[in-house]
Amino acid sequence: MTAEQSLLDLMSIQMGCMYLSDLRFLSPEQRRYLAQSLERLTPRKEDTWEWNDALDYLTGEPPEDTAQAAKDRLVHLLSQPCSAGIDK
Repeated sequence: MTAEQSLLDLMSIQMGCMYLSDLRFLSPEQRRYLAQSLERLTPRKEDTWEWNDALDYLTGEPPEDTAQAAKDRLVHLLSQPCSAGIDK
């Protein structure tokens, strides 16, 4: 991550969202694409807050203890039908 852009900002750019809030309204196909993109990233220990922030913002799930755990949970939930997380 860079100091200028958060993980959520980078995700928004990757998905072509005009606004960060548009990430919450991705189609199931877009969510799966985003999950596949996130799978390629290797989170650093110091990025735990960033990954937990994305996890909470996109799914409403509680934080994880490590960046890797937060990434894994986020990828899993984004790969599922929209009944997971805040889309209930």
